[in-house]
Amino acid sequence: MEVDAFSEFERAGWERAAGSYEECWTDTELFVAPLLDAAGVRAGSRLLDVACGPGFVSEAGALRGAAPVGLDFAPAMVDRARRRCPSLEFVEGDARRLPFGDASFDAVTMNFGILHLSPPELALREARRVLRPAGCFAFTVWMAEGHVADEILHAAIAANAVSVELPEGPPVDRFANSDESRRALGAAGFDLGSFRAETVTGIWRIPTPELLFEAHMRAGVRVAGVLHAQPPERLEAVRAAIADGVRRYADGDGFALPIVARVISARRPSIRARP
Repeated sequence: MEVDAFSEFERAGWERAAGSYEECWTDTELFVAPLLDAAGVRAGSRLLDVACGPGFVSEAGALRGAAPVGLDFAPAMVDRARRRCPSLEFVEGDARRLPFGDASFDAVTMNFGILHLSPPELALREARRVLRPAGCFAFTVWMAEGHVADEILHAAIAANAVSVELPEGPPVDRFANSDESRRALGAAGFDLGSFRAETVTGIWRIPTPELLFEAHMRAGVRVAGVLHAQPPERLEAVRAAIADGVRRYADGDGFALPIVARVISARRPSIRARP
């Protein structure tokens, strides 16, 4: 498959971020259980964990008794997942052209991976292809409303950063719109009678007011592209504004940031028996 500029930007970014992901992005772990619930993952399920990162979803699926396979397009992420979970299977591959046969899995999940792909429609069609009849695909996306961590970040960038041109990718809020998710899944061949969209709120607890900035600098991709392009004085202004915003959410010896995601799911159509 031809690699477009956005896909290569994302792959290179996650390759760079792999070593810092676990200490920076504990927020994504808060949505693993709702994601697995939405996909119907249980003992005996054969699960494909697309955009697996360091293996959080695969690990949790295995604890339920499922048989997971994790896939990521960044070799460093696959290596990290293998080191964290040596008893599980992880492979390098492209979500837009999965290296698996038709009807191979009972469930397919993607935890915050869909908007790192261009075009995401190919990944939706591939997820449907590798699912068994009535198998479920579930994915998570960030919501804007009520997501304090992103509100702090975007306000700091808007007030202090210079504009930066990045490779064009899918709009970050595209699939947070349940109507758009429903439309895209229907176009990919999923059963819209099974479509579900659940909004889930979590509290992301971080130890210092600087971690939100550091996470994006060290282990982000799109926002990291903006931050790394800033002149030193602008970058320092963004850092200070983010830290000030986080301090408003002090909670004991740390900081508690409300974050919100949408869990989207739908099933591959069942095979109907002939009359």
